[in-house]
Amino acid sequence: MKLTRALHYWLIVAASALWLALVFVAPYARAESWPLAPYLYAFFHPVCHQIPERSVHCFGQPLAVCHRCLGLYAGFLLGLLVLPYLHRLRQRLLETPRAILLFFVPMLLDVLIVENTSMTRLLTGLVAAFPVGLLVWAAAEQIVHPRPGTKTHQGEIHEPSRAR
Repeated sequence: MKLTRALHYWLIVAASALWLALVFVAPYARAESWPLAPYLYAFFHPVCHQIPERSVHCFGQPLAVCHRCLGLYAGFLLGLLVLPYLHRLRQRLLETPRAILLFFVPMLLDVLIVENTSMTRLLTGLVAAFPVGLLVWAAAEQIVHPRPGTKTHQGEIHEPSRAR
């Protein structure tokens, strides 16, 4: 599959960057007593426990997510930005998408270790999410440019246009 860095790719990158930025805006908003602050923390609460002792602190406040979630979000964005240049790795992961599960092994081991640290949580989250953006990018590519003979999102069969 050929992946392009067209509009859909950049929209995924922008959305990921915005998501990660909001993680850092939350403590700034809380430190500055902005009324938006509680809503930002509430926004991330369904996906993260937000235990202050397990979070990086900025502006004297904990981030809106824990170390591991920060690693996951940063890894996802980093993967989107770096994988276009890692041709061989990108191709192998596209040929065998299940291989992405290997990137989750360090995080699984870290979860099972009783004495993990903030740095191991952050780094294993970063490693785990690094290739996941590739799957999202590939899925968006298939939606935007369906392969001949595949169903579109409306259930129609996509046929290539033929010159007459």
